[in-house]
Amino acid sequence: MRSKFLGIGLTLLFFLILEITVRVTGIHYLEQPEIFFVNLKKNFVESGKGDADIIVLGDSRSMALAGYAKDDKTEYSVYNHSLPAMGPKYYRFFLDKYLKKGNKKPKMVLFAASPKLYATGYGPPLYDPDAKVVKENESISNFMKRRWNEGIEKNFFRPQTKSNVISYSGKQEDANQILWEFFGHRYLHQFTFLELAEQYSGVERLFILSKATPLLYESYRFHGAIRNSLSYSNWKVDKQYKEKSIFCESCENIEAGLCKPSPSQLEDNLTIEDQINRHFGKYNISNRLKPELVYFSKEMIRKELDAELKNPNDHFNPNPDFVVLEDLIRYTEEKGIQFGMVYLPWIKERQESPESKALLSKLIIFFQNHPATKLFFFPESSYPAERFVDNIHYDCRGEKRVNEEFRQFVLPQVFRFLSSK
Repeated sequence: MRSKFLGIGLTLLFFLILEITVRVTGIHYLEQPEIFFVNLKKNFVESGKGDADIIVLGDSRSMALAGYAKDDKTEYSVYNHSLPAMGPKYYRFFLDKYLKKGNKKPKMVLFAASPKLYATGYGPPLYDPDAKVVKENESISNFMKRRWNEGIEKNFFRPQTKSNVISYSGKQEDANQILWEFFGHRYLHQFTFLELAEQYSGVERLFILSKATPLLYESYRFHGAIRNSLSYSNWKVDKQYKEKSIFCESCENIEAGLCKPSPSQLEDNLTIEDQINRHFGKYNISNRLKPELVYFSKEMIRKELDAELKNPNDHFNPNPDFVVLEDLIRYTEEKGIQFGMVYLPWIKERQESPESKALLSKLIIFFQNHPATKLFFFPESSYPAERFVDNIHYDCRGEKRVNEEFRQFVLPQVFRFLSSK
């Protein structure tokens, strides 16, 4: 009996030491790049050192925009806080956290998200992302009542509906579960348990907190890093990794296949950190892809665009839901922060579709009805499909072009608008 308790005690002691070690060390530098990136941004915000005059908010496409320090040529400092796959609720919550953590209140928020994140409302709740049953979040009492009635109807009076199951690598799993595994960590790593509890309500709060509870243990939160730390190869760092980081900002080197992510997880993450720090939040994730994968992806886009041109979609919702923009504008007004939006260039064929044109016209009217805000445009609102690696993200040359035009054409407009206020 004594030996049994001794074994239990030693096990608990091991996990206690592991938990303390993870908490006091920078173990996240050995995490997978997606989780590392989110934690890097989170730690920066929580440090309270943010001092940019203008902060950019957006998604994975706007991550390609570089920020700038204040100097003789740049009237205001700019920092890009865009994050991938965070969903439309992220923006207001992020701004609130940014201010509460003691970062300097920005003079302006520059919004640069893709249309689906600002023109389709907040979407269905996290626990029913396909809106199969409900379109809006429910109170716990309504949820229990509905589930009770559904249980009777589905189990006794209706046949079971086919679930959204897909097969991959010899496995079968629900598609929404797969998507959550890919993108759910964005929510869980960017905000603390208590922050998530404040941001959500009803059943959605129970859902997100059930996912966040295991992450209260840092040893679980960074279990991927712990696993990677067991391999010596992940600790190797080339002394010239910063020189490599600069070398891999050349499109010629990227396209030649000379800039694949380092096999060392630590070096790979240090390279990501270097590029983010040097470009004030910018990181173009498509530059990590292998050239052959980029080529294949571009071929797929070309086929999709050709098919869409032959059979254009004229059946779309003519009434976009701009509630996300409404809430953001209201929040920035309450905090005394100016608000502007950058309309990022998209694939030419998609931008010239009836749906995109209709959306743009409604967006222009929306900003006309909010005269204290401003909508900014690039010289052209579309780029050739060859400048994208998929339906959303710029390739290296697209990134170069969008940044040249952002610095030379868009930012001067933004600075003039801000100075006039």
